[in-house]
Amino acid sequence: MAIDRKYERDIDLMLAEEFAASPPFVQWFLDQTKSFKSTTAAVEDVFTSRSDVTGESDLVVILRRTDDRAVFALHIEDKIDAPLQPEQELRYRQRADSDVSKGVYANYDVILCSPRGYRDSHPGCEGFDAFVTYEGISAFLMDQSPDDPRHRYRAAFLASAAKKSSNSYERIDDAATNAFWNAAYDLAVREFPELDMKPLTVTKGATWINFRPQDMPSHPRRIYISFKGDRGFMDLTFSACVAWMFHSRITTLLDKDMTVHQTGKAAAVRINTEPVLVREVDDVARGKLRSAFTACVRLIRFYRANRDMLMSAAAASLPEAR
Repeated sequence: MAIDRKYERDIDLMLAEEFAASPPFVQWFLDQTKSFKSTTAAVEDVFTSRSDVTGESDLVVILRRTDDRAVFALHIEDKIDAPLQPEQELRYRQRADSDVSKGVYANYDVILCSPRGYRDSHPGCEGFDAFVTYEGISAFLMDQSPDDPRHRYRAAFLASAAKKSSNSYERIDDAATNAFWNAAYDLAVREFPELDMKPLTVTKGATWINFRPQDMPSHPRRIYISFKGDRGFMDLTFSACVAWMFHSRITTLLDKDMTVHQTGKAAAVRINTEPVLVREVDDVARGKLRSAFTACVRLIRFYRANRDMLMSAAAASLPEAR
């Protein structure tokens, strides 16, 4: 038995039931998060379609730690194949920050829940604190009780929803691209540990990746390094920020080769390098990667050395202030 058409609302309700009724699922899900790995907690409340003036959170789970009794939350955005809305992750954080300011809970993660291939085909995913896949949830449910028809049905439901998304997007696996980024990863691990680079799964010819070391926050504003290889742009990016306002407040901090640019709705402190394209990994390619990674590390250190001033400048450079 199968249901041909799956909607995100169906997934929301299925996950809400698992959170409300399955402590093993709760523990497994917490172990997939950034802030609450190995945390033991009990669910206190579950909300679907919780909204305010900033928009809607698909699923909000309120939990209480068993050790210190502290309350925290998971804000979960559920996607099958629809694109993210403009600044959707940021608006999740605004809703969560509002709850924190009211004392509803003390901490939270914003999580994207979707098929595994979703991140490769949709921009804007890199700012979420964690990425939990339908395939992972499906495997967990099946492992819990493979002989239980209910678990088999729910596992198959999620797996087929993931397949639906993969049918609408296919990452092009390319040996040359894989070899290039594997070599880039090895170089970063050996010589540039400050990048905190993770292993990559990218499509053919991809030259844009992001770095976000652990001390770069994701809320109330997302800060990260954007490596735009084909353009030779290495950007220290501040989400929801007006560049000209930001620039006027940080001019004295900038090195001579640093400039400030508007990138969509974000502001970026940029260092230009020689463009980096996917090609055979030779000494020339390694040299370009090394120069680009050096620029990225400079931006990370620039952020760390001037963190308070940069964050204050970004907070005073909001779009609505124009």
